[in-house]
Parts: sequence; C-alpha cells; structure tokens
Amino acid sequence: MSNRTLPRLLQSPAVLLLLVWMLVPLSMTLYFSFIRYVLNSLRKPEWTTPALSNWRGFGNYEFVLKSKDFLFAIQNSLFIVGSILFLTVILGVLIAVLINKSFPGQGIVRVLLISPFFVMPAVNAVLWINMILDPVLGLQGIAVNGINEMIAGLRNAPLIGGFFSLWPEFNPISFRATQTSAYAVIMMVTWQWTPFAILIFMTSLQSEDQQQKEAAILDGASTWSQFRFLTLPHLGRPIAIVVMIQAIFHLSLYAEIEIVSRGNGNKNLPYLIGEFANNNIGAASATGIFAVILANIVAIFLLRMVGKTLME
Repeated sequence: MSNRTLPRLLQSPAVLLLLVWMLVPLSMTLYFSFIRYVLNSLRKPEWTTPALSNWRGFGNYEFVLKSKDFLFAIQNSLFIVGSILFLTVILGVLIAVLINKSFPGQGIVRVLLISPFFVMPAVNAVLWINMILDPVLGLQGIAVNGINEMIAGLRNAPLIGGFFSLWPEFNPISFRATQTSAYAVIMMVTWQWTPFAILIFMTSLQSEDQQQKEAAILDGASTWSQFRFLTLPHLGRPIAIVVMIQAIFHLSLYAEIEIVSRGNGNKNLPYLIGEFANNNIGAASATGIFAVILANIVAIFLLRMVGKTLME
C-alpha cells in the first residue's frame, strides 16, 4: 500500500459523512423548491404531499421573486451584515491596539472583553432590547429621563437658564419600531462579536516586529504613522479572515430579528424562510436556494479578498 493510499482510506469515512451531511439537506431543499408543497390547504389537500405529481417547475421561484419582502430582505441582510463587519473591525482594531500595551489588571480586562462572545444570541437580544434599549424601563429610558430632569433644573439657574430654556425635551427611541429595529440588531450583534475580532487581532499583534517600531521611533515617526504604516499592514490578513468568518455567520441571523421586531419591517433571508415555512415549504425552499446563492457570492468575494491579502 502506497504512502498516499492509507491516509486517503482513513480520511474517506469523515469525507463521506460530511458529503452526506451537506448534500442530503441541500438536495431535499432543491427538490422541494420545484414542487407545490403547501401545508394547511383545505382547497387542495393534495398539495401537502411532496410528490412529483405536484411538480411546479420554477413557480416557487417566481412566487418568491414577486414577494413584496424579498428584495427588502436581501437589502436588509447586506445592510446588517455590512454594518456589523464595519463596526466590529474598527472597534476590534482600536481596542486590540489599546490593550496590547502592559498595564495593571491587563489579564482581567482581556477576559472581560472576550466574555460577551460566549453569550447565547437569544439571551443577548433579550438583554439588549429589554434592559438597555427599552424606552421606559431600559438604561436608554432612564438616561433620557435623567437628561431631561437635569435640563429642567438648569432652566431655572441664573445666567445659563436662558440658554437651556431653548433646549427641547428629548424622547427615548423605540428600537422595536420599523425604522430603528435594524439598528438595534446591529448594536447587539456588534457588541457580541467585537470580542471575537479583538481576540484575533490581539493574538496577531503579539507577533508584530518590534524592531521595526523601534526603528520608526528613532526616525521620528509619529504614533499615527506607526499605526498606519506598520500595525495596519500587519493586521491585513487577520482582518480579512475576521471579515470572512463573521460574514458567513451573520448572513444567518434569526434570533435577534425575531426577538427585537418579530420581522416587523426588519427581515433578512433566514427570517423570510421562516415565514414561508409556516405553510409554504416550496416557497421556503426556493428562498433557501436564493440564500445559498447569496452566501456563495459573498463567500467568493471574501475568499478572493482573503487570498489577495495572503499573497501580499
């Protein structure tokens, strides 16, 4: 037996298991997307049978494309994912550079910064929408009421009272509303996933060439120049990897949207699949195929970006 045959034989069970694990659900989804598979239909109960006799062709895809929420779900998915990636990378880089220096209690600070990543998504959403962003009982409502009371007290103060009398009364923002619920999802997911970016960037900064930084300091380079021309290029590969991994996970967000707004004006493709799945399995499957296509387009783009970064 050759040196290559034995490793391949040992790997084959795991490879076959992964292929079955991936191909069977994908094949069933593709099959259901071409048939009329509707649940709870009293007029045509035969539609509830996933049989070839109910073949519909591309009818489910046409139904999904004409759905009023389909284009909005795609746009909202890209908006939420893009915003989270932008914020997590910016915050992750800044915080990682900040805590990379030695200071008292550095170990405790690092543990506290990483801990939000281990919170369950549903628990994270419940905590944020009820304890932080709630306009009445949350920290936002308490803070806004405190600011209004402070301004009301300053209006009667001498000299500066006239200035504060021009200030309007602030109203807390309802993040369950249609226009703002997406921002609530972005904030809570950014809070949860920034520690992941910090961990990757902080690990990468441990291998930064200190001799180059010392030479730059001797040449009179400013702190900003050191960060721009030394630290950022060093973090190029970790940033590309963080963007790729997070994009894959954030394209499948569901729990946060369900808890914050119940899909009221804030839907992405996974949430739209969940709505269709209540009674129209065919349409849900067609939406799932669209989600797979979108995920592959994003993945190809990100893999190219990562590959380009790694080749530099």
